[in-house]
Amino acid sequence: MILTLQPVGHVASSVLERLRVQLERFGDVRIADPKPVPKQAFRPLSKQYRAAAFEEVCHAAESDRVVAITDVELCDPDLGMKRVFGHAEMTGGWAVVSLSMFGGDGEERLVERAAKTAVHEIGHTLGLGHHDGNPECVMFFSENLADTDRKGRDFCPTCAQTANLTLSRLER
Repeated sequence: MILTLQPVGHVASSVLERLRVQLERFGDVRIADPKPVPKQAFRPLSKQYRAAAFEEVCHAAESDRVVAITDVELCDPDLGMKRVFGHAEMTGGWAVVSLSMFGGDGEERLVERAAKTAVHEIGHTLGLGHHDGNPECVMFFSENLADTDRKGRDFCPTCAQTANLTLSRLER
């Protein structure tokens, strides 16, 4: 699989490179040139950005999946979510991950949380839903940072089986 990390807004190159290494298990991971945050995504009342609006910056030729990495806070009003760490379109092959709430404990912790969130969102693009019965599976829904910190970086065996079916079709 070819996976493109699409920086949106101000994202440190050191964070992008460390994320690239963390996600190499999915195949060839590329880092695209930065793009600006989509202006129409901004919601003035909440001062957040609508996650679904990031689709427009997630188009990359020669890529099976695109994950936008941004520094702005995301929300998902369609799901009634005031704040989300990430969002994915299961049928669209793209996702977005926000770093805005991950960095209070330093870059190491930021990268760890971002990698878990990226794997979770990539899982959605591979056809996986939330695995709320297993709080250690990366597909467990994170309501807060404690949930993200507790869960692992990998799919549990059940989720891995489903993800591997899709990944096998994307191998080049």
